[in-house]
Amino acid sequence: MMFPSGEIPKQVKVKKLKNLKTLDSKPGVYTSYKPYLSRDDEIIKQLQKGVQQKRPSEAQSVILRRYFLELTQSFIIPLERYVASLMPLQKSISPWKSPPQLRQFLPEEFMKTLEKTGPQLTSRIKGDWIGLYRHFLKSPNFDGWFKTRRKEMTQKLEALHLEALCEEVREQHVRVVFTLNKIKVIFRGWKDIHIHYFINSNS
Repeated sequence: MMFPSGEIPKQVKVKKLKNLKTLDSKPGVYTSYKPYLSRDDEIIKQLQKGVQQKRPSEAQSVILRRYFLELTQSFIIPLERYVASLMPLQKSISPWKSPPQLRQFLPEEFMKTLEKTGPQLTSRIKGDWIGLYRHFLKSPNFDGWFKTRRKEMTQKLEALHLEALCEEVREQHVRVVFTLNKIKVIFRGWKDIHIHYFINSNS
């Protein structure tokens, strides 16, 4: 862990070897930051078992990567589900109006969805998920993630609006062609009647 100018933040406490007692913990870097989620003893046991069985480091790495991937998915799925709900209904997209806007992301509204659709549905990890989400929503990571998602959804809305506009133009074209064909039929009918009348009147 590197810190600017060789300084260590106040939140990080480093125990020096000379201050350790006989039964004290090993020297290392200690932090006063409190984790939001509980330690997962199962993954630790799985990795320790791998060490005992001399499992290749590549296999250990795969297990660890899969674990964090699943944990990340459990965390992000509720966010994705809520963000998807910010999209206007497709029936509200009209070719005669500007594309509808996305609904605003409301943190407290999102928090209320976690009770029934939170990460507890897909993850065995216990802890303060709400606190973790609150921390994440205030971070630059969320800002970057949400800007990307909002851009993608805005582009999708614009594409749906363009599709609706093209469909309306196509239908208008079909109606115009149908009307012109009707006019042609009527005109041809009147023309035939006129010719028939002219022939009969001269005979």
